[in-house]
Amino acid sequence: MERDFNSPYMDFGMSQGPDMNDFYKDPMFNPVMQYEQAYSYYKYLCMQMDYRIKCKEYEKMCNVNNSNNERKERRVE
Repeated sequence: MERDFNSPYMDFGMSQGPDMNDFYKDPMFNPVMQYEQAYSYYKYLCMQMDYRIKCKEYEKMCNVNNSNNERKERRVE
């Protein structure tokens, strides 16, 4: 993910000099980059939880269908 660190939005309103701006060029100390990374991780976790919930629902559906089929087979015999 390429970022343009020369944009005016990356200044954060700090006028202490170029040393502070150089400090924020490192993604580890850049609050915008940290926010984006946290949001991506949160989104990934939500997708993972949705997948697990859907798997559980599918298992329940299959178990209900299997139990209904077994009941019908028992009646026929």
